[in-house]
Amino acid sequence: IKKREDEEMKSVKKLFALLLVAVLAIGIAGCGTGGSSPGGTSSDGKIRVAMQDPNVPIDPQKQTSSYLMMVADQITQPLISLKNDGTLAPELIKEMPKISDDGLTYSFELKDNVKFHNGETVKTSDVKYSFERLLTEGVMGSMIDQIVGAQALIDKTATSLEGFKIIDDQKFDIVLEQPFSPFTSTIATAYVAIYPEKACKDAGADWGRTVLYGTGPYKMDSYVAGQGIECSKFDDYHGEPAKNAGVSFKFMEDANTQVMEFQKGNIDIVQLDATLYPQYKDNADIKDSIHSFMPIGEIYLTPSVEMIPEVKVREALSYAIDREAICKDLLNGTAVPAKTFLPEGLIGYNESAPAYEYNPEKAKQLLAEAGYPNGYTIDVPLSSKYPFKTKIATAIQDQARAAGFTLNLSEVDGAAYNDMDLGGQIPLGVSNWYVDYIDPDGMIYQRFAPIVTMTHSSKYQNPEFDALLNEGRQITDESKRQEIYSKADQMITRQDYAAIPICHETKYYLMNSAVKNFEVTDMFRFHFETAELS
Repeated sequence: IKKREDEEMKSVKKLFALLLVAVLAIGIAGCGTGGSSPGGTSSDGKIRVAMQDPNVPIDPQKQTSSYLMMVADQITQPLISLKNDGTLAPELIKEMPKISDDGLTYSFELKDNVKFHNGETVKTSDVKYSFERLLTEGVMGSMIDQIVGAQALIDKTATSLEGFKIIDDQKFDIVLEQPFSPFTSTIATAYVAIYPEKACKDAGADWGRTVLYGTGPYKMDSYVAGQGIECSKFDDYHGEPAKNAGVSFKFMEDANTQVMEFQKGNIDIVQLDATLYPQYKDNADIKDSIHSFMPIGEIYLTPSVEMIPEVKVREALSYAIDREAICKDLLNGTAVPAKTFLPEGLIGYNESAPAYEYNPEKAKQLLAEAGYPNGYTIDVPLSSKYPFKTKIATAIQDQARAAGFTLNLSEVDGAAYNDMDLGGQIPLGVSNWYVDYIDPDGMIYQRFAPIVTMTHSSKYQNPEFDALLNEGRQITDESKRQEIYSKADQMITRQDYAAIPICHETKYYLMNSAVKNFEVTDMFRFHFETAELS
């Protein structure tokens, strides 16, 4: 076990060496020069952040939107934290878990007197409840599905998680079905947040709306639909206290309105749509306020293998997309074409993979071979919460027309889109995913394992592919994992076409120069607690 831990730590440190440089660069300078930005700071000492209304409960166990996560990260916490340099550290536990010689049993002990925002002390029973809730009600149960009894909970043939062994109010063991090398990393993600059992149960559907108690540096004071979310510094926080009075999330649906409010001095931080970057990058008033980072992940298409069952049709769609044009023209050079599903920086990335070819004639030929010589029509529902994805879909719609594809785009609200996806009603989705931990498991398993695909519209299943993912989770030898995950990538992107990679994007945000020491990591995590207002 010690050898395995050393190998894993060596791999993680190597993968994060460049990321740390990037994070530090963001914290110090971003892509701006640190010049002044319009307006002053708030009178109440809070950081003001513009965002769209997520229109869903702030509950990372049940939702995965980036806006929701930006808020939830301030309020809720898992047992273990992922530091900016890629190392794991105890968060709600006294020390990192002890691992048995066979790699199956992890022993934990909670810190003394860690408080939830309602004043209750975190207990082992709260941890067990949170794990069970993620498996029975959550959308990311794949994070912890290696625990003994997890599948039985998912299948509703059990009411308790067998592999979670309570010793006392602070000590517990977690037993796995098989060795699982990224386990400590998966339970360091926001999805495995720890909630107070009684308060969460009592709140019911109001959890994450009017009631949300976590252990984070901020507590949620209010969530008003159409207006915003108010968070204030939690005085009984168990860690280093926040450097500011709180965070005020202001809901603004239109991206241009968000920028205008920043220019007026009413907002301190706002994400900048990549399609708006060109018109502001040379704007004398705000160009020095623009900062950037490149999250580890990508934009890709997810065809439903049930609703588009012919592999050749899915392959034809890949040939019908001009990725270079999307990156150069639509995204103005702020993105790079993807040639694999696993991005650079993760084990399994194939540096020598060829670029995806844009070839409408080849696409037409494949459609004809599949039995569609007169073309193929696909409905593409889109969430109105993500106009960026609509822009991508519109560009693909125009490109694919030359290959014989008719893409019927339609927009629905975010909640309706989520319901459609969970109901298997999305023939073709425009997706994006950014890793929560630096491991190929965090990219490919969390998107294409059966526990995920069969509860969403994808419905992709391939026993050979599933076996590869399972094998990759159990071993730590980097060269073997490279081979396994590269093969799995090839299988979903160039054999089964269950994923159609598009591009890797650069993310931008505007920041008031009066805000110091604010951090965004390459895993798309916002650290408001370190920021100070000058």
